[in-house]
Amino acid sequence: MRTDAPPARPSSRWDVPAAVALSLVVQTTISLLAACTPILAPTIAADRGWTTGLITFYAPLVCVASFVVSFQIPKLLRRLGGMGLSLACVAVSAAGLLCLLAPSVWPAVAVPLAIGLANGAMNPASSQILGPRTSPRTAGLIMSIKQTGVPLGGVLAGAALPLFVLALGWQATILGLILTSAALTIVLLPTVGWLNGGRSTAGPAKYRPLEPVSRLLAVPGMLNLLIAAMIFTGMQLCLRSFFTVYLVDEIGFGLGTAGLAFSVSQAAGIMGQIGWAVMSDRLLTSHAVMAVAGAAMTGAAVLTAAVTPGWPVAGIVAVAALYGVSAAGFVPVVLSEVARRSPPGQVGALTSGANLFLISGVMLGPLTFGGVASAAGHYAPAFVALAACTLAGSAIVIAPRHVRHRAPVSAEAGVAAAAPVAVAVAVAAAPAGEQ
Repeated sequence: MRTDAPPARPSSRWDVPAAVALSLVVQTTISLLAACTPILAPTIAADRGWTTGLITFYAPLVCVASFVVSFQIPKLLRRLGGMGLSLACVAVSAAGLLCLLAPSVWPAVAVPLAIGLANGAMNPASSQILGPRTSPRTAGLIMSIKQTGVPLGGVLAGAALPLFVLALGWQATILGLILTSAALTIVLLPTVGWLNGGRSTAGPAKYRPLEPVSRLLAVPGMLNLLIAAMIFTGMQLCLRSFFTVYLVDEIGFGLGTAGLAFSVSQAAGIMGQIGWAVMSDRLLTSHAVMAVAGAAMTGAAVLTAAVTPGWPVAGIVAVAALYGVSAAGFVPVVLSEVARRSPPGQVGALTSGANLFLISGVMLGPLTFGGVASAAGHYAPAFVALAACTLAGSAIVIAPRHVRHRAPVSAEAGVAAAAPVAVAVAVAAAPAGEQ
């Protein structure tokens, strides 16, 4: 049964397509701006005389900022509404990039913080826009189309930024991105009232910091889904961070082959986002789809660990496709399930609660992978350890959901339940590291 409210304004045949298209444009823009610093870091460092090692602090600072802003999302949504917050994310990302033009390295610290704030707020903001415009049979598809902006922005950044740097220089390229983002924000300002639909003041006047989590965990079966999503998000980030390095440094493939495999994994991830989401709309429950996706990424991780220098390129590409379609494709399933189960006007706030689990996975996954890889001396056992974790996630998400008859779970209980997951990750990883 649909639990969110319809748009406050009378909708037309173009209301939903236009809302999806504008959310996709904003998501793609933020993703492109987020990819700017990692792509241009070597060029900027060489020109400024900075060490490229500073880029290692980029991802942790992004995660910290995303985690912190998640607690403020309900308040921001009440003030700005979904589209207002979306445009604020674009403006904050662009303002962060402006700090790269300063001659000192210290202002550059603001860049990952600004990108993290935008990334942490974007999903709740877009869910607040799109949630009321979905039905149980379209929620997954709509969220997956919007979510394709994440890889699309990365692809655009990787393809276009180097060309602009060669033609104009890195400073002019960054300035052009900032001005384009500012222009986009101004052009889209008139859509705020329409897309917000008068819902910026929906929901309670005040939220306690963990109230969105508490409300989510009161939904039967949601804790299982979020714990699995946290584990799967860790696998997703490890795919992006370690897959290419593993193929080049440990297996001995050329950068061209490894790059091809990585590109295939990202393209497969886009197809996976749409495929898993449509499956959750039409064929299976979200829990069942998550279990299947978890089983697929488990198999892909085990196959990755089994790769040898003698494997044909076609085999590597096939594994990369399986890895990408599963590990990079499940997030819209989570977002759509939260949208389906949220009270009217509160989908954005509750999505911020789900964000806390997803961001925790972003932090735990690489830590687990790096710890096992360091202990074992190579990457293969780390992929096996992650496979054990995602297999456990699949089991958790389809565990008998007799919680339907239990009392609602408190936020404190949810946080307490999340803590053992980190312990379980470490326990699952230990045997692989000892092999």
